[in-house]
Amino acid sequence: MLRNRLFLKSSLVAGVAFVVVATGPLAVAESPAGAPAKLVEVAGSPFPRVVLTEQAAKRLSIQTEALREETAKRWMMMNAQVEIASGEPSVNAITETASIAPAGESGQARQSLIKVPVDAASQMLIAVVDDEDDEDETGDHDEFAEIFGVANPADEDKDGLVVVLLTGQGRSGKYYTARPVAVKDRDDGRFFEFLEASSGVKPGDHAFVAMKAPESGSMAKIVPYSSVVYDEHGDSWLYSNPEPLVFIRQKVAVERVLGDIAVLSDGPARGTPVVSVGAVELMGVELKFGGH
Repeated sequence: MLRNRLFLKSSLVAGVAFVVVATGPLAVAESPAGAPAKLVEVAGSPFPRVVLTEQAAKRLSIQTEALREETAKRWMMMNAQVEIASGEPSVNAITETASIAPAGESGQARQSLIKVPVDAASQMLIAVVDDEDDEDETGDHDEFAEIFGVANPADEDKDGLVVVLLTGQGRSGKYYTARPVAVKDRDDGRFFEFLEASSGVKPGDHAFVAMKAPESGSMAKIVPYSSVVYDEHGDSWLYSNPEPLVFIRQKVAVERVLGDIAVLSDGPARGTPVVSVGAVELMGVELKFGGH
């Protein structure tokens, strides 16, 4: 996924003036009385506190919102293909594993299976669910929907259930549900059987299998993507707002960008106020006058 990275070395903010009085890893700016902003050294931290006057904060259009945590559904999408095996149709429950004999054994019915090779390419897909707004449109925050055009219909309560998307002519957007089966004397992949009619399926047809990941349903840290800024090394940061008009840069790890939000694998605690508008300007102030 393409990400719009902002590589900042310095950014001059009109109307904010500093006099740098220190050098070295942390150069802290001493501001004359009445200056619109200043940098204050933080003990044990390489980054200063950026302190703005109320007028300067308004001029820079600074806005904040609380870091939140939301449920993140995750699916592992894997390349697969259709094979034909022999075996009696399974009657086991969805969460159980059926057993099918390999193709060619006499007296066995032929059955279409989906095979995921041992070395199949895979990709994690993420969808973030807004737990506080049942009417929220999650399409912009759902990678499965973004790629395939519809929400993943997999039943999260049934761990053995997978969703199969058959590709190829005339099959765009056609989904099937399937469950795992064991094929005797086969260890070259994982196999799944269709749970509904799959007429026209041919051996060799390409497919994608979407399986619920073990960590699906866990909580994820969410911030507006506008909160995230990148330095010239590609490291990602945001600015927390621990008290009025005070801002501190904190390093974060961005797992995924989904539309206008960023999913963090590492970052501040839930409820931490973070800058959602004006983070670029704050980094410009710090880098220009802080000696970084």
